Amino acid sequence: MKFELIFFLEILAVLTGIVSVWFAKKENILVYPIGIISVLIWVYLCWFGNLFGQAVVNFFFFVINIYGWYNWSRKKEDDSSAVKIVYNTKNQNILAILISLVFWLILYFLLIPYKPALESAFYVSLEALITAMNFVAMFLLAWKRMENWIYWIVADIMCIPLFIHKDYYLGVIQFLFFIVIAFSGYLQWKKQIIERE
Repeated sequence: MKFELIFFLEILAVLTGIVSVWFAKKENILVYPIGIISVLIWVYLCWFGNLFGQAVVNFFFFVINIYGWYNWSRKKEDDSSAVKIVYNTKNQNILAILISLVFWLILYFLLIPYKPALESAFYVSLEALITAMNFVAMFLLAWKRMENWIYWIVADIMCIPLFIHKDYYLGVIQFLFFIVIAFSGYLQWKKQIIERE
């Protein structure tokens, strides 16, 4: 793939990704259509960059964006949103952690055969963990669970060395923005919960 095309697509993916996360922070349904554009570009870039786990997770993001778009657009009879911002219960948090760990192990063993021979096992393990955490984070976001922001922050921090390793430097900048927006989103959603109570 030509450098100019990669660079253009990476810029487009980064910009739409940042705008999408900004809309998530604002609890605005536009998070989903704009997010769809970003994730489909990342599917393409990651697949051709041999980041197969990231390609898969971004394809999953495409599917869950459609689900989240539907879920957030559902209304009650009084025209209010059917999904409200809430915290997970203790058991839901334990389940989310267990699902992340199980996905991590499964993905690690699925990714190993597809990595080039010289690829470090560390990066395979890191990519599998990020992918697993992103799966869980996306579901938590679709259900407006506060904990989604924590998963995003941790996964985005872990993406930085992975994307540096693959020379996706604009992606690194994107993840730095994501971390800041996710932290801000956590605080904003927390404020909404307090105001609602």
